[in-house]
Amino acid sequence: MSDDKMKMPKFSDIQYTRPSVEAFRECAMSTRLKLMAARDPDVAENAIMTFQREMSAFDTAFTLCMIRHDLDTSDSFWNDEMDFFDEHYPVVSELSAGVYAALLHSEIRPQLEERFGTMIFKKTQNQRDIVSSEVLDELSEESSLETEYSQILSEADILFKGKHQTLSTMTPFLESTDRETRKKAHKAVSDYYLSNKPKFDEIYDKMVKIRTTISKKLGYKDFVELGYKRMERYDYDPEKVSVFRDNVVKYIVPITSEIRRLQKNRLGVDKLFYYDLPCLFLHGNPVPNIPQSDYFSTGCQMFGKMFSKDPSFFQVLGEHDFMDLFSRQNKATGGYCASLLDYGIPYILMNANSTADDVATMVHESGHAYAALRSIDSSQFIECLSPTLEACEIHSTAMEYLTYPYMEMFFGNHADAYREQHMTLALLFLPYGCLVDEYQHVVYSHPEMTPEERHAAWRELEKKYQPDIDYDGDPFYEPGGAWMKKEHIFTSPFYYIDYCLAQVCALQIWDISRKNRKKAMTIYEHLCAAGGTKTLIDLVESAGLESPFSVDVMKKLAYQVCDYLNL
Repeated sequence: MSDDKMKMPKFSDIQYTRPSVEAFRECAMSTRLKLMAARDPDVAENAIMTFQREMSAFDTAFTLCMIRHDLDTSDSFWNDEMDFFDEHYPVVSELSAGVYAALLHSEIRPQLEERFGTMIFKKTQNQRDIVSSEVLDELSEESSLETEYSQILSEADILFKGKHQTLSTMTPFLESTDRETRKKAHKAVSDYYLSNKPKFDEIYDKMVKIRTTISKKLGYKDFVELGYKRMERYDYDPEKVSVFRDNVVKYIVPITSEIRRLQKNRLGVDKLFYYDLPCLFLHGNPVPNIPQSDYFSTGCQMFGKMFSKDPSFFQVLGEHDFMDLFSRQNKATGGYCASLLDYGIPYILMNANSTADDVATMVHESGHAYAALRSIDSSQFIECLSPTLEACEIHSTAMEYLTYPYMEMFFGNHADAYREQHMTLALLFLPYGCLVDEYQHVVYSHPEMTPEERHAAWRELEKKYQPDIDYDGDPFYEPGGAWMKKEHIFTSPFYYIDYCLAQVCALQIWDISRKNRKKAMTIYEHLCAAGGTKTLIDLVESAGLESPFSVDVMKKLAYQVCDYLNL
């Protein structure tokens, strides 16, 4: 891409055409027959690579549609196209699973494993385990429910201080140094969710039931088992994750209680309520000292210095419009990086709102983008270009720490405050991430729970992982409503623990970088370049890191971070 960026298209110039499911079906059936008959590895490779091109084209069309839909969720054309993919992607997945089943059972599998490596066969077996023609209707319904939830959030319109706000643009008010403003802002957001609570309860109840039905039809005890399969957890299970969560409760939660005690003293309040929590400093959280309009140019300079390359990957992406950084009405909430496989180009979407999170998010998603570019030649299979999702989050989270030395470019004299806030939030996040994860284990282990019982279960778990929260009787939060704010619970079940596992790995890289920057960058480059050719534990160990499940690692990092924050 960067060797001759004149050949790189502008995002707006990429043409979208709805893909043909029938053409995909024909290619899949033809490939399957060729693989079943193949006795020559070259013949098998030619067949599977033809199918790879068809898959790449379909996925590229879907990703292009998703991005353009998310840029303006009110556009009826892209809404209709998303409905098309909600309906047909399960069919495509099932056809794909059939192709890879033929690969899995090929008479020349040993030769193919030697040629392709073992990871594609692990993924192939996993795909067979999670998709079947028996559940296509349910998969389509599940996808439609996810889209419905995201659509409601994107259309959020909160009247605050005489102006219409989105959930994203409310953030500065939620962090205000003025306690009364904070309180009113949190009340406005709470009221929004309370007014939508019946609808969100209805959507989630349907999701739990449909995911449980899918699990049963595929032969699983519950959606916990299927959820782990979907997340491609090849070298750990729910028991190992449970031990990880216990380690967080034992070694991290007490530190977060100390953080909240110090925060209460800093803010000079008698009692810390939920609406105080986002404001970590008496004089306010650090905010970028540059306008939003300068985010891109400053990011270009930062990544250029970091990687000693001009133009940087970030600059090339931005100059070709492969990013949209700013919040506005009818834009999907949150942030992500998605790759257009046919072009080998990642796209960054986020919702800047003039808080410190703007910089953290921009850097985070840029970590995903950089890894996508570095791993572009790591495998001939598109399924193996990216690692499993928890490993992907190491790329992004580690980038947040590796850019610490450059934060003066965004925050000036307040860069130290940003680094302190960022590290503090990393510690506070670990228990929250585990809370989200255990909640989903509880819900999907007991799909018969009523909405009221789910809310009660969340509130009990909050007391375990976030014992210092006082909701001051808020009618939405007090009964256990806060989980409704976490989009991953609805749209990406069991994803959230990935951020915690990645955080532990990324903190190891941060700790190394304080003593040996070059070594840390070498580890980072290794992780990115490896793509999806290894499972999580194999990947981190091959890079010279320790397993995030190690209790010794948890204890060591807890000590190092406390030392860094002078706790």
